Amino acid sequence: MTINYLFYVVFALQVGLLSYYYPNKIRQRIQSILRQYPPSTHPKLYPQSEAKLLAGQMLFKWVSFIILGLGIVLAAVMFFNLQQGATTTSKLAFVPLIFGLVQTLPYLLIELLNKRQLKLMRELNLQSTRQAELAPRHLFSFIAPFKVISAITLFVLCVLCILYFEDFIFTADLLVLLGAMLLSNGLFVVLTLKLLYGKKQDPHLSNADRAKGISANLNSFVFTSIIISVYFILNRSVDVYGLQSIEVIFNSLYWQFVVFLTTGNLLRNSGLNDVDFEVYRA
Repeated sequence: MTINYLFYVVFALQVGLLSYYYPNKIRQRIQSILRQYPPSTHPKLYPQSEAKLLAGQMLFKWVSFIILGLGIVLAAVMFFNLQQGATTTSKLAFVPLIFGLVQTLPYLLIELLNKRQLKLMRELNLQSTRQAELAPRHLFSFIAPFKVISAITLFVLCVLCILYFEDFIFTADLLVLLGAMLLSNGLFVVLTLKLLYGKKQDPHLSNADRAKGISANLNSFVFTSIIISVYFILNRSVDVYGLQSIEVIFNSLYWQFVVFLTTGNLLRNSGLNDVDFEVYRA
C-alpha cells in the first residue's frame, strides 16, 4: 500500500510538471517576448505574421491542456483500480513511459514551429556579409570536461552492468537494447557536431547568445545521456532483484528528469534579460 501512495504522488508530479508547469512557462515566455519586443520595434524576430505566431501558441496551449486532462483522468482511473485491488503497480510499470511519450507532443510541436520560424528568418535575411567568429569553437569551450567524462563513464558502466546482469550472453533483446543506447548517444554526438560546426540557425543571433545556446544544449545532452544510463541500470536491476513493484516509480521519475534536464535546463539558462534582442530591430 505504501508503494501505491508513493506512485500516486510521483505520477501526479509527472502530470503536473510535464503537462502544466513547463508548458505554462513556455507560454509565459512567448507572451513576454511579444509584450517586450513586439513586431513594430523588432520585425526581424517575426518572419511570420503575429497572427500566425499567436495561432501556433494557441495550438500549443490547447494540446497541452488536452493532454493534462487525459493525465488527470488516467491518474484517477489507475488510483481507483489500485485501491480496489483490480491491478498492481507492477502491471502498470510502462504506463508512465507511454504517457510520457504523449506528453512530449506539445514540446515537439513548439520545436517544429520554432524550426519553421528560423527557416523563414534565414530565407528573409538579406544581409550580404557574414560576421565570422575569430576564435574556433571547441567542445570544452562550452561545457566542463568532467561532465562529458562522467557521461561517457556512466555509459560504459551501464553497458557493463547490463552485460553482467545477462551473464554476458548476447541475446536478440540484449542487442536491441544496446543498439538503442548507442543510437541515442550517437544522436547526441551528431547534434553536438551540428551545434559546433553547423550553420547558424538564427541569422541575427549574436555570437555571445549563440555561445550561451550551445552551452545550454550541450549540458542538456550530457545530463540526458547520464539519466538514460542510470535509468537502464535501475531498470535491469528491477528484474534481477525482484523489484517490479517499484519499477513504475522509476519510469515516472525518468521522464520527469529528462524534461527537467532538457526543456527545464534551456528555460533556466536562457532568460530574456540575458538575450540581445537589439539584433532583431529594423
